[in-house]
Amino acid sequence: MNTAMIIGVASGLIVGLIIAGILLIVANTDKKLKTEYDERQKAVKHKGYMYAFYTVLVYQVLMVFVHLGKVEMPVEDFALDFTGVIIGCIVLCVYCIWKGVYWGLNNDPKRYYVIFAVVIVLNCFPIIGPAIHGTLTENGKIGLPMLNIMVLIMMLSVLITLVVRNIVDRNSTEEEE
Repeated sequence: MNTAMIIGVASGLIVGLIIAGILLIVANTDKKLKTEYDERQKAVKHKGYMYAFYTVLVYQVLMVFVHLGKVEMPVEDFALDFTGVIIGCIVLCVYCIWKGVYWGLNNDPKRYYVIFAVVIVLNCFPIIGPAIHGTLTENGKIGLPMLNIMVLIMMLSVLITLVVRNIVDRNSTEEEE
């Protein structure tokens, strides 16, 4: 990766983090950056973080074996590392959704759905252009677009889990009535 690309990626990450902070403030009902949770939610989230940590740990151990075995992957190493982080995030999010603690006390889920949609759309652009022009891979390996692909997979996993959870909750509420 050349210097200009590194500067571009770093700048993009910084701008993305600033935008994420602003979106969090807008998405929370009390306009605070930090999401508030009750004690039960904190305990469940703690367990979710533990599962996510061990997932990333196992993934990284597997990647050590891949590197030791000199297994050639069609993905750049940095993208593989990022994939492990995203897998951990998916584990955390899905676990918290199923345990009913994904939304904090001061979150507005409707605003978050809008944010999810925007993130999905914005992460499609860096994939579509290179895919159309046949530049998705460089030297036979996928690099930067893989980061966007992983974010898309994570966001879609979260959205699908939220939809399924809402259907399950709705069905259980109807059965109780």
